[in-house]
Amino acid sequence: MTTNYKTNNSSASSSPSISVTCGILAISSYVLYKIIYWSYKIRMQAIEEYGLVIHEFDPYFNYRATEYLYAHGMKKFFTWFDYMVWYPLGRPVGSTIYPGMQFTAVYLKEFLLTHMSINDICCMIPSWFGAIATVVTGLLAYECTLPENSSLNPYDMLLDFLQHRRPSQPVRASGSSVLNVGGVTICTSPALECALVTMGIMSIIPAHLMRSVGGGYDNESVAMTAMTVTFYCWVRALRGHNSFLTTVVWGVASGLAYFYMVAAWG
Repeated sequence: MTTNYKTNNSSASSSPSISVTCGILAISSYVLYKIIYWSYKIRMQAIEEYGLVIHEFDPYFNYRATEYLYAHGMKKFFTWFDYMVWYPLGRPVGSTIYPGMQFTAVYLKEFLLTHMSINDICCMIPSWFGAIATVVTGLLAYECTLPENSSLNPYDMLLDFLQHRRPSQPVRASGSSVLNVGGVTICTSPALECALVTMGIMSIIPAHLMRSVGGGYDNESVAMTAMTVTFYCWVRALRGHNSFLTTVVWGVASGLAYFYMVAAWG
């Protein structure tokens, strides 16, 4: 993340500061777009090669449970005793499953993606949630590397420059460096850069990639995303300069994300 402020009150230094800041944000936005694009593209390789089919055994059971939930509703789902598995005993599916992923797929089908089949949604969910987990992990890294847990962020920074005012915290923070471009002092912190690098690593790290490939409809594909959202909301609630209401909102969001993660993975 970069924070610029003028070394003097002359209007001549305002233009370079705006151009430098906009240039940095433009480059960062392009890198962010490419990371998100490739994190999704890589996870879609199996679908592009083999089509919209479910892979492996557990994902197929999860798909079958999703089909049953969609066809019969929540009440019958939780009392469903499946005689076709664990033969000859059978299995009480409703009391031995973490249904968060199934409910997610059915919700998407009924309210957002009504034109898609349950099979197609189940195949695509790992790729969608894998890309989302990549972004949220970057946000977590950004939040953890803000200088001295300050309130500085790219949005406030851009507003400062567009309105030709000094930033609210022009004091150099620990861990930052100072550059001089066109007579404008640029105080840089590694927050934005760390976020982008973290997203790049998360997009290709094998441990997450193998559980978020299209067609691999397993609990981890949803639960890992919910876990990263839980961590991000919790850390965001601890940011300095938060109002009481802001802290409460982010804390409640963290609790809801944690509940969703437990529902999907246990």
